Amino acid sequence: MPFERHDGSPLDALRLDQRPPDGFRFDLVEGFAYVDPVTGDRLTVPGAGEASGLRGSDLASVPTALWSFIASYGRQSAPALLHDHRSLVASELARTDRPAALAQRRRDDRVFRTALREQRVPLLRAWLMWAWVSADREREFNGWLGRLFLLQGILGALAVVAAVVLAWWSPWWLLLAAVPAVAAAAWGRLAPLQLVLAYGTGLLGPLVIGQVVLLLPFRLVEALVELVTGGDPGGVVRPTVAGSGEDQGLP
Repeated sequence: MPFERHDGSPLDALRLDQRPPDGFRFDLVEGFAYVDPVTGDRLTVPGAGEASGLRGSDLASVPTALWSFIASYGRQSAPALLHDHRSLVASELARTDRPAALAQRRRDDRVFRTALREQRVPLLRAWLMWAWVSADREREFNGWLGRLFLLQGILGALAVVAAVVLAWWSPWWLLLAAVPAVAAAAWGRLAPLQLVLAYGTGLLGPLVIGQVVLLLPFRLVEALVELVTGGDPGGVVRPTVAGSGEDQGLP
C-alpha cells in the first residue's frame, strides 16, 4: 500500500480536524507517509502536532461549482494532503533558491499524479488535476515563462472550444483544434502538460460553464432569502469565494 503511517503500517484512516467547525479547512491530526513507486522515495506528511505540521488544508482545491465533476475529498484526499505539504516545502525553498523550488515542485506534481492513480482516481480526472496544479506551479515559480505557459494553455482551450462550435458551420474549422498540439511542441518536456491543459480544459470547459449556469439561479435565490431574513447573502458562496483564512479565524 503506497500510503502508510509513520511506523510503516498501512494507512487505514485519515484523521482530520475541521476548523472552525463550520469552515472548510482541515488540520491533519495524525501524519502519514507515501512511498513513491517510481523512485522508491518515502515522503512524510507531518501532523498538526509535529514540527511543520499540516494545518489549514482545503484538501483538493476544487471550487464548489465543480464538485459534481471532482469532489474536494474522497480517493484524492491523501494525495491532496501530500501535495499540500510538498507545496509548502517548495514555497519555503523558493525564498532562497527559486530554480530548485521549481524543480522540486515538478517532481512533486508527478508524484501527485502517480498517487492519484494508485488511489484508483480515474485516469482523465487524475491527469486533469495534475495539469491544473502543474500549470499553477509554472505560473508561481517560472517567472514570465510560466505566465506565458499558462496563457498558452488558456488560449489553446479556447481554440478547442471554438473549433468544435464553428465546425457546425464548416468542418474545416476542426483544423483549428490542431493548433494547440503544434504550439505545445515548443515546450519540449512540458509539451504533454500543455496538451492536457489545452485539450482537457477545452473539452471540459463547456460542461463547467453549463454547471455554473445551472447553479447560479439557486445561489441567487439563496442570497435573496438570506437578504430578506436578515442573514448573510455573501455566505451562500462559501467555501470557495467568501471566507478567507482571516474571515474564518485562521492564521
